[in-house]
Amino acid sequence: MALALVLPVLLAVIRLLPATTAMSWFAHPWLAVLTYVPISVAGMLIPRISVAEKLMASGSIDASGNMVGTHLIPGNGFFSFIWACFLLAANSLLKTIQAKFRRNFSLYALSLAVPILISLYVGVMLWQTLQEKMGMAGSIPHPFVAGIWLASSRIVLFLVSLSILGASVSPQFFPYNTYAPKRILLQRTFSTQGQRILGADYDLAVFDANSLPFVFKNVEAVPKFLGLEPGFSWKTVSKSPSGTWMAIYPISRLFVESYRFSAGNKVVLKDDQRLPHIILQNVKEDILNPDRKRIYVEIDMGSLHEVWASVLNITGPLTSWSFSDERLPVPEVVNGGPPSYICRLSGKDTSENWKFWLEANTSKPLQVDLAVLDHELDDDTRTLLHLFPSWAATIAGSTYLSSYLI
Repeated sequence: MALALVLPVLLAVIRLLPATTAMSWFAHPWLAVLTYVPISVAGMLIPRISVAEKLMASGSIDASGNMVGTHLIPGNGFFSFIWACFLLAANSLLKTIQAKFRRNFSLYALSLAVPILISLYVGVMLWQTLQEKMGMAGSIPHPFVAGIWLASSRIVLFLVSLSILGASVSPQFFPYNTYAPKRILLQRTFSTQGQRILGADYDLAVFDANSLPFVFKNVEAVPKFLGLEPGFSWKTVSKSPSGTWMAIYPISRLFVESYRFSAGNKVVLKDDQRLPHIILQNVKEDILNPDRKRIYVEIDMGSLHEVWASVLNITGPLTSWSFSDERLPVPEVVNGGPPSYICRLSGKDTSENWKFWLEANTSKPLQVDLAVLDHELDDDTRTLLHLFPSWAATIAGSTYLSSYLI
């Protein structure tokens, strides 16, 4: 049975050696069936079992069943009694009613339906029990019912040839379409400090084996919009820094890769635009323990109207907070960084501020990273979003990142 799993995996690995595109079967389910099912069946048929061994295994099962039925089942005379009663009744019925042979046989079989059903039910339950007991004992027979006559070299070769044919033609098919799209995350990342935007970049992430180079190869308008020269090297493109996708954590753990691209133009805030930020309200120190302090904090969402989530990433000697019954969760390690406490805030209107407190037992400051994800997009991000084709399901959002020492 192990070969039924190993052979398809080996075929998938070998197929990727000459091919440059993975998951060609994603938009074509029949291609996955043609490529992997025949070789999996061949893997089940290759380990043959001799006739003598099969007969010996079946004989041991029958002998065990007879032994159990004879010696271990309480009241085993029940079946003999039931069969005797119904056989006598059937014999009397046939002698009483004079009819043709076919009608006699029908009446005879009908009169024996009850003992047949009872025996069938008990027999099936007994067989299931024996299978479970012998399976736990490690002596269950091999699960190859038709393996002797199916596992001929011609049949196995035919199945393997089918899989090789499917693997050979699969690179000719595009792996995505409208009904089975490639999922891409587009984020306009704003690094802020107070009411100033320090930087604005585009971050792109993918979830499957076909990376961003595959996307840019098939959608030339996207790298052109991002200001990338034709034939650019991916070694010159930087990965997304740690904490970029904090607003959707832990979904970011599913990313295969994530790249950052510079927006190129300076972002100017509108007159009525306010950025999300943290306001330090008050700090109370413990009289008995001067190093112990409670910090009262408030989060102002600014002028954002379509906030999906706000995430706090707190690093440092945090001992308690006002969330979740004042109990701290297990620290998280994000992208190899230090252990930190992550809290997701959602469900409140953007016009209302989040108010809470943090408690620390040392004089060392706490680092609080704030990530706010907003569904509203600026004009440039909308333009970039519309450049992606219909076979790419692109989800876009704007994230505002800021850090504080309190």
